[in-house]
Amino acid sequence: MRNSSKTFLKSPGDWRTIIVAFAVYLGWFVAVFTHEYLPWWATFTLLTWFGAWHLSLQHELVHGHPFRNPKLNAALASLSVTLWVPFLSFKRDHISHHNTTLTHPKLDTESYYSLPENWRKSNRLLRSIYWANRTLAFRLTVWSVFSAVQYFIADAWRAIRNIDTARSAWLLHLPAIIAVVFIVTHLADMSLFEYLVGGVFGSHSLNMMRSFAEHKTLSNESNRTAIIDAGWLMSLLMLNNNLHVAHHDEPSTPWYLVPETAKRLNSFERAALIGALYSGGYSEIIRRFAFRPYDQPVYGQSS
Repeated sequence: MRNSSKTFLKSPGDWRTIIVAFAVYLGWFVAVFTHEYLPWWATFTLLTWFGAWHLSLQHELVHGHPFRNPKLNAALASLSVTLWVPFLSFKRDHISHHNTTLTHPKLDTESYYSLPENWRKSNRLLRSIYWANRTLAFRLTVWSVFSAVQYFIADAWRAIRNIDTARSAWLLHLPAIIAVVFIVTHLADMSLFEYLVGGVFGSHSLNMMRSFAEHKTLSNESNRTAIIDAGWLMSLLMLNNNLHVAHHDEPSTPWYLVPETAKRLNSFERAALIGALYSGGYSEIIRRFAFRPYDQPVYGQSS
């Protein structure tokens, strides 16, 4: 008789992901229902942390873990506590990111670069915004809010126009939004503004901390991914997606095996050769790039 975990879970160790999911949702409920007893900054911190952790969980679910059945993975992600975009829309765009030319502005859905021909036509204000967005301070504040709202509106418009799978994705997402707002504002008696600040924009901003230095538009496409050698707590928050070279080498590897994959594929050494190894973790990212550009904003040009 076959082991049920081998048929139910995609990988035998995926019980770890189920534990993470339990911790994420439990922590979120605690943050929401204890807000009246905590100072505002504590509630903000909890909402930001567990919202960002939920985004990391969604990333793991996009790549097919913990369940073999994609519908079960979608169901586990369905209570979108960050109110951001539908899980299925995120899945569509993120899988596209893995299957295209990295950092290309028109092909990569997660690119922050400008095409050379567009850059030449850009005015001074637009160029200033591009340069500012290469700094961590701008990315985590102004761009975090702008990109979250822009993505939300753009994908909702795709649903209205029935482009690709956006409409079916939103039909699943809208009930989740209603459920989260009802829990927050009626059951927990938290103001929607307070929740938006921490649970939505705070968590989105912390998630952008992870993605800030993931890629660099070097001339060789195979050398466009980085490694942030973070401590155990931030690695757990990011579910080891900070070891991004290894993740792009083997995207289907579950998060708890990514460090082993990084060692096996010499990811640290390869990142170091192109100047994309940040051994000081996220504190190094903050120290070096809070107010200085991480790289230049034009696609295909080395810093």
